Amino acid sequence: MALQKKVLVIADSIKKVNVSSDSSLALAQVALEDGFDVHWCESHDIHFYNNNIVIKNIINLQKISQQEIKFEPKIGNLFQFSDYQYCLIRKDPPFDEEYKDLCWILSAQNSVKILNPPEVLLAYHEKALQWRAFSEGIISEKNIVPTCLSTDINVIESFCHEYSELFYNGYISKPWLGHGGESVEYFKDKTAFISYLSLKLKNENKLQKLMIQPFLKEIYEEGDRRVLVAGGEIICDFVRLPAKGKVASNLAQGGSAVLREMTKEQKELCQKIALFLKEKNIYLAGLDVIGNRIGEINITSPTGFRTYEMLTGHSSARKAFHLMTN
Repeated sequence: MALQKKVLVIADSIKKVNVSSDSSLALAQVALEDGFDVHWCESHDIHFYNNNIVIKNIINLQKISQQEIKFEPKIGNLFQFSDYQYCLIRKDPPFDEEYKDLCWILSAQNSVKILNPPEVLLAYHEKALQWRAFSEGIISEKNIVPTCLSTDINVIESFCHEYSELFYNGYISKPWLGHGGESVEYFKDKTAFISYLSLKLKNENKLQKLMIQPFLKEIYEEGDRRVLVAGGEIICDFVRLPAKGKVASNLAQGGSAVLREMTKEQKELCQKIALFLKEKNIYLAGLDVIGNRIGEINITSPTGFRTYEMLTGHSSARKAFHLMTN
């Protein structure tokens, strides 16, 4: 008798997810409909136990839709990680010590196919993966956003001075370990920007690592495009528009989503990135595209499946899940 197929989703608390918009649930729904037992746990439930990886607490997902989710705790003490065919790491950033510990523990095994692999998550920062694509000649300089990453106010000021022509529309500052558009700041002129950094330095004694980038006018003119790719293919895309008075277009920051066809150049760019990611064993990613530039390549917990489903009535999660588990 064949063993029941099982999928484990490692994510944040099931009680905190937004049922109508959560992409992890969209993927889990496909797995349930394909006949898998689908279980859910949090990162602190994963333990290394006498040469095995075990799970302390498991939630058994029973039914998922955009309107509801039914689940119950799975009865038992310690569950074997090796019993699963697939594991989806879907924990939201920040990529903190607990996240790294999770990846190190999971990297100790090779019997379960993990999507995305923990060693890949450890190797590549999702705000810097486009730089690796550039360094390998996959994309050109015109396809990345000019960036300074530093904790040193003098280095930042030097970057803003040397490339002052890039900052015609303003300055963007965002935390290196941020996510979902949190703490993204916009400044119209350099004086206000440097004053802001000086005040932060005075109050905090040391700047956290910041990404400094020119504000790209395409954000207001065209929006920020989310493109989901899996298995070397473009799965779906839509445009996110920032809420009035904001620069971050993330839906978590009040942005709105619309359907707009990609240009030929955008399709070619995203296809190049999709194949590049497949080569790196990255099964699923969410590209942030501004004009013809890649802003970020989200690989920790890329979102957008439910948004696309709400816009079109079609499930893109199904195709993604099948490509990932092929």
